[in-house]
Amino acid sequence: MLGIILAGGYSSRAKLNKLLLEINHRPLISYTIEAMRPFVDRIVVVTGRYHDELEPVLKTLNVDIVFNEYFACGMFSSMKAGIAEAHNEDILLIPGDIPNVSKDTYQALLRAPGSIRVPTFEGHDGHPLFLSAQYLDEIKQSSINSNMHEFLEKYESEKVRVPVDDPFICLDIDTIRDYHKFCELLERK
Repeated sequence: MLGIILAGGYSSRAKLNKLLLEINHRPLISYTIEAMRPFVDRIVVVTGRYHDELEPVLKTLNVDIVFNEYFACGMFSSMKAGIAEAHNEDILLIPGDIPNVSKDTYQALLRAPGSIRVPTFEGHDGHPLFLSAQYLDEIKQSSINSNMHEFLEKYESEKVRVPVDDPFICLDIDTIRDYHKFCELLERK
């Protein structure tokens, strides 16, 4: 099982590299990595816009680092760069700014049937996404200008929604306000 964490974006709404914002003296990206680590054999973090800032931090976190030279094309290009590292193995995929997915969510995704699995909380789809190895070649051959929504729509009948009791699957940190909200939620947890 390969874990892919997408960390190639611009952080345009935050207006800074949000993945290095600190929570309890640790960078946000480390929370995403550590939440996923027990459930995969290895983790690939796909960087882009902030590669030079992220690389020194990621080197201390025991992950493989892949630079997506096409990061300006969007998230699908980063997903393709991560999947290029897969060797006929299932994938867990999550954006780097979703830092606190519970162990129970990962376990529920891994136990569920289906070749595409998406956790849901109160009817809302979230992350991480489980993709069976059967889709890897198709994604590798897709255009970098494709997008994940198109891919998932194509296989809607194969998608299994896995209900979980985890609001963090839907909580991505796009703005500084989101970051403060996340910190407050962690304090209450």
